[in-house]
Amino acid sequence: MIYALVTIYNPDKSVTDNMLALSAQVDKVYLLDNSNTDNSAQFSPVKNAEYIFLGENLGLSAAFNRVLKEKLFNDDDFIIFFDQDSHISDGHISILCDEYKKIEDRGFAVGCLGPVYFNTSSGKVEIPHQKTKLSEHSYKVTSIITSSMLVCYGELKAIGFWNEDIFLDMADWDLCWRFIAHKKLCCMTDAVTLHHTLGNGEKKIGFLRIYEWHATRSYYQTRDSLYLLKKRYVPFKFRINLLLLITVRPFIHFILFNNKAERITYVKKAFADYFRNKKGSISFYRNEKKDE
Repeated sequence: MIYALVTIYNPDKSVTDNMLALSAQVDKVYLLDNSNTDNSAQFSPVKNAEYIFLGENLGLSAAFNRVLKEKLFNDDDFIIFFDQDSHISDGHISILCDEYKKIEDRGFAVGCLGPVYFNTSSGKVEIPHQKTKLSEHSYKVTSIITSSMLVCYGELKAIGFWNEDIFLDMADWDLCWRFIAHKKLCCMTDAVTLHHTLGNGEKKIGFLRIYEWHATRSYYQTRDSLYLLKKRYVPFKFRINLLLLITVRPFIHFILFNNKAERITYVKKAFADYFRNKKGSISFYRNEKKDE
């Protein structure tokens, strides 16, 4: 069986179209809605879907775990995760499943597999420079993105599912690194391509590519990075990246992008909430600016 899990947040009509395309390729879709309002009527055309209105913003990890821990799955079931804005072409998931099995047949222990993706922000196909070839179309890499990440339920259960300390953007990195720590491979295949958008665009400074995110995302990215720096399984190279993310990147964003005061507010709050050991959705205390 193949199950798709998708986190939903304030969806527009394009999300329904994406779910219709997805549902045609899996046995069942779980739609996990983190919105403040019930959007079940919008997804009624998706016939093999179970819509779950969570009633609050649980983030990515806790929303996925709600289904993974409460529903019945077999250890050999495939689970594929998606963002709501990902639209897949015909045959996308069957190709991924075939590649997963080909890698296993070569004797490799697979933790997760995802496609290369065409970044609509840059107009380029994103393939890591650091990779090791496993088969004609697949590679061992150090991380893949959440959207179109394919796992086997039993392998996911063995590492304790998603890390609910990590709310959003860094959850896929965390999952990949925990698979690697448990001697499983994080894999990517160019047998299929996902169209995916990172942030609200990007700017280039020399060889650096700086992605623009909504100011609120700066909060989650900063706070999640701080929590990840405490984990022993984070590779050394990525520890450096996380340190740059919480120190240098806020200054670059302040220089390049609008809403400067708002961005500073969210980064400062991320540090404050980290030291308070705050998890979950952002919330404001007395005399603090409220999130819109």
